[in-house]
Amino acid sequence: MLRISVEEAAMNLKSLLERVARGEEVILLDQDKAIARLVPLLQKEEQLASMKQFRNSLSIKGESLSATVINARTEEHR
Repeated sequence: MLRISVEEAAMNLKSLLERVARGEEVILLDQDKAIARLVPLLQKEEQLASMKQFRNSLSIKGESLSATVINARTEEHR
């Protein structure tokens, strides 16, 4: 992982973006403090896989939203 000052990054932006496009990660520093990170974009397949993993990690407790709405409407009409 490359760590580079904002000033140096501004002077070498094109070459930094080429490195990021090849998969490298770049940390931008301002007065030796990390302030930003340049990372390659995820491919659509990677994004979908991570969303699916997130959805699968969720566990819903109680009744479903549709059942809650139906029950509320039924009670409302009584």
